[in-house]
Amino acid sequence: MNFELPLATALELVPRSLDLLLQESKDNMSTFSWISSLNIPEIKSVPLKSFEATEYLLKNGIKQVTPHFRMIDRTFSELMDLIGKLVDLGLERVLLIGGDAPNDPEFQPSGLTTVAAIREVRRQYPNLKIYAGIDQYRQSFREELDYAFRKRDAGCDGFYTQPFFSVGMLELWLEQLADSELWAGIAPVISEKSRLYWVRTNKTVFPPNYQFTMEYNTFIARKLLNAISRADQRAYLMPVRVDAKEYIAGL
Repeated sequence: MNFELPLATALELVPRSLDLLLQESKDNMSTFSWISSLNIPEIKSVPLKSFEATEYLLKNGIKQVTPHFRMIDRTFSELMDLIGKLVDLGLERVLLIGGDAPNDPEFQPSGLTTVAAIREVRRQYPNLKIYAGIDQYRQSFREELDYAFRKRDAGCDGFYTQPFFSVGMLELWLEQLADSELWAGIAPVISEKSRLYWVRTNKTVFPPNYQFTMEYNTFIARKLLNAISRADQRAYLMPVRVDAKEYIAGL
């Protein structure tokens, strides 16, 4: 099965090292012309932070990059300082997410909410594209949709979702947010360890007939991309624990 290209497709790369990230970014974007931008996630367990990796990419000529910022980790002044430095380097877009608290009894959340951050970043940087997250597994569909509407009302331009593993679930969100810029996540899950991570950490729901093989994940990714394309929306690929270039080429 082939797939139709969505309006745009982003690639998410975990920043393990600055030089490796730059090499992977250039390699994938030059090999696959339909990869239009990069996502750089903010992962608590990864020492290299999203803003550091984004700064490096911007300084090396890659402007189509979306850094992630976890509100739970930063005060508003810290957030604005980091965003300001990146905007000076040519940053055009940013993803603001609440973030999950780490398993650390001494951790103190900043108190900054995503809605408040969106409102203030929009006020200070009116030309910056601001995205927020959608986690379709953490609460009821109605609650998560209402939360998305509050973030949209605060001034965000669109949303990045958690990965979808079911075309049926994806189509619900495509229908409800047809008038918003939606970047739907797609990720391969090909091992029991990976499956347990998504279920335990993200409360992911897999379809009963889901097969944890690369062949099946390629098949379902194409179906998801076709649904996204039909809805005139966007996709982003999250090749977690697999080689990004091999995964994209397999599609």
